Amino acid sequence: MFRVFSLAVVFALALAVAPHAQGNVAGAWDLSINGPQGVIAAGATLKQDGDKLTGTITSPQGDAPMTGSVKGNAITLSFSMAGPDGPLEIKINGEVSGDTVKGMLDFGMGQADFTGTRKK
Repeated sequence: MFRVFSLAVVFALALAVAPHAQGNVAGAWDLSINGPQGVIAAGATLKQDGDKLTGTITSPQGDAPMTGSVKGNAITLSFSMAGPDGPLEIKINGEVSGDTVKGMLDFGMGQADFTGTRKK
């Protein structure tokens, strides 16, 4: 009986802690974006404070500040880049697994998938 009770307590504690676990996404990242005109090399530097993310993305179009959040291994970020018709709002949804990330960029008129690796 004690063994069943102990397993139940361990299981309950694991369920209580799991939703609060956050992936650590802080650091510098090399990104490869599959854009409409081909692959674009970019970089990102992220800082994490709990579930809040801030950082900078660096691409051939320049640098832009980003803000977002992390929940478990899922990240969301947004930033604005200057476009030919004015500012272009870009939203990022991705999933981090260790030192790799993959996901989608939504730039209003289309989407592009991306992959990335954390710099050592």
